[in-house]
Amino acid sequence: LNTQKTVNLSEGNMGYDMDPVFSPDGSKLVWWSMKTDGYESDKHRLFVHDFNSGETTDYSNDFDQDATNFVWNEEGTAIYFLSCIEATVQIYKLDLNTNAYEQLTVGDHDYNSILLAGDRLIATKCTHEYPQEIFSVSLQDGSDKQLTFTNKEIFDKITTGKSEKRWVKTTDGKQMLVWVILPPNFDPNKQYSTLLYCQGGPQSAVSQFYSFRWNFQMMASHDYIVVAPNRRGLPGFGSEWNEQISLDYGGQNMKDYLSAIDDVAKEPY
Repeated sequence: LNTQKTVNLSEGNMGYDMDPVFSPDGSKLVWWSMKTDGYESDKHRLFVHDFNSGETTDYSNDFDQDATNFVWNEEGTAIYFLSCIEATVQIYKLDLNTNAYEQLTVGDHDYNSILLAGDRLIATKCTHEYPQEIFSVSLQDGSDKQLTFTNKEIFDKITTGKSEKRWVKTTDGKQMLVWVILPPNFDPNKQYSTLLYCQGGPQSAVSQFYSFRWNFQMMASHDYIVVAPNRRGLPGFGSEWNEQISLDYGGQNMKDYLSAIDDVAKEPY
């Protein structure tokens, strides 16, 4: 600000560099970085710039997942962030002293934002069944406690459908995660019309999101079973799975859709 001089900290990188966050003492800066020019769905690498040494380090060489929504610990020695893994969004920790990654949370849910509050994280979380509410998350074991119940009055009056996870073998012998959302009051002895949900994007995860545009509960409430595959060309299953759809839109990912619906169609309902 004093000299009005601008320095490009990510000079030489041709992809996106986004969402920088300073460490508490201002000595470091973390951001996510894409490597490839013009490729909007490239891996979100975790970069840290040290202003004392002038060095920028890529901590994602051995972490084949995206990293976003960065939050520093108070000491500036660790970073908490969000990452999609197997069609769920979890909270992770990177220890800068050991370069070790730790997955703090598990379960079928999506965390959407995080903030540090002393010895806990304050986060928003949703599932296919329920929209976002605010939770307190333990830094020790990843357990959470719901803090807000904004939608409770509404959902106390609603019967939601159950979201089930199944793994389906693809035509090239890989395993694909498929969500099956069942109608409210589902009866396996009945037969139901079925919707095959085809995700646009194309490279956006079919996770445990709660959407006000494509709402699985709204679809299922009309007595439809909803089949939502995590076909080729989605993050959360490694870079190779995500990148395969490039130059093959209409190819393997379409076969994946058919594998998913063929597998669920074997059920008597």
